[in-house]
Amino acid sequence: MKPACPWWQHSLTYWREGRCMTDLKQAAARLRKQLADRLEEDGHLKSAEWRAAVEAVPRHEFLSSGIFRPVPGSSPTAYGPVLADERSDAWLALCYSDESLVTQIAGVIEPRDITGTIARLPSSSSTLPSLMIDMLEALDVRDGNSVLEIGTGTGYNAGLLAHRIGPENVTTVDTDAGVAAKARNALWGCGYPVTVVAADGRQGFSENAPYDRVIATCSVAHVRPEWVAQTKPGGVVLTTIRGGLWSSGLAKLTVHDDGTAEGRFISEASFMRARQEEPNSDNSLPAIDEGEQRPATLGADILNDWTARFILDNCMAGLSLINGVSLNGEPPSDYLLNSATNSFAVLSGNSRDGYLVRQGGRIRIWDLAEEAISKWKESGSPSVADLRIRVTPHVQQILLEKPGGAYLEKPIN
Repeated sequence: MKPACPWWQHSLTYWREGRCMTDLKQAAARLRKQLADRLEEDGHLKSAEWRAAVEAVPRHEFLSSGIFRPVPGSSPTAYGPVLADERSDAWLALCYSDESLVTQIAGVIEPRDITGTIARLPSSSSTLPSLMIDMLEALDVRDGNSVLEIGTGTGYNAGLLAHRIGPENVTTVDTDAGVAAKARNALWGCGYPVTVVAADGRQGFSENAPYDRVIATCSVAHVRPEWVAQTKPGGVVLTTIRGGLWSSGLAKLTVHDDGTAEGRFISEASFMRARQEEPNSDNSLPAIDEGEQRPATLGADILNDWTARFILDNCMAGLSLINGVSLNGEPPSDYLLNSATNSFAVLSGNSRDGYLVRQGGRIRIWDLAEEAISKWKESGSPSVADLRIRVTPHVQQILLEKPGGAYLEKPIN
């Protein structure tokens, strides 16, 4: 016979192997400690303060609406819903796994909204804890610092910040009012009454400025001048830079007295793009006889290279890439498009016979690409993590060498 559990524990206990299992809170606490152990062993957790935060903040409370899991072997990737079940070993283990967990699809769809699968892009998630901790350690906060977080998501990262520096010092902004409301409920329910704002986070939140630190958990095409302006001199801005060609770099910048900021890329971390910067789905392909054609000095291998794509994104704004398009039975070509200038570059050919490029529009995309890649190669083809970054209110520069050397520049809109 199974031993009886007190009636008041029934909602927080579950049966397994004929025994009354540990209280949910104790089970979750054990899993948090195991997660902290893994993060420390793998070199992500370095400080006692952040370890204490990982062991204290209940990630499962921020996932109560459920998650989406990718369907193995699906192409394009499809997702199926997994609803929260706090009585389940598997559910709690998933919550405390070092995985990114998708919580919203296509900007509106939540796990409880479907019963089958859906092949649309994720629009909100709880980032894998190891990346969260890498960024929080890099943020280098001090007691009493004020922090602005861009991209609230589930609120878990804001909870970690609140545990470390106090909820009164944390402001978090999400563009989705529904996501922000759920995060606020979870944060406050866990005892972290941070300021949660539903707004375009690219504009920052001037009402609580200036901040000692700004951290973005979404990616942007360039460092936002609003974030720099709302950060104290000597403060830090930590954000992922990512354009339309999918390559990215995590930049850590120090703000100067003159309103500029400078720093370096510390990893190739990637986040979902800010919703206002999602790629233009209205791009149309040029006619097969449109534009001017010439031999190309660069081949398609450049478009398959992570750092080379990052270089291209940071010398031209608003690029998008469509690979392997075959029109009228011709061999597949790669299309680089810029809808803002109605410009295009179509690359065709192969490494054996050589490549041709056909260009049109207000800018010559492939001319600029060849110039930028030439600068990059002359500088020794540095990786993203070897690059530096400098921003003013008007331009963003990617420094290929030490300050004063070669750089790429694009205007900030």
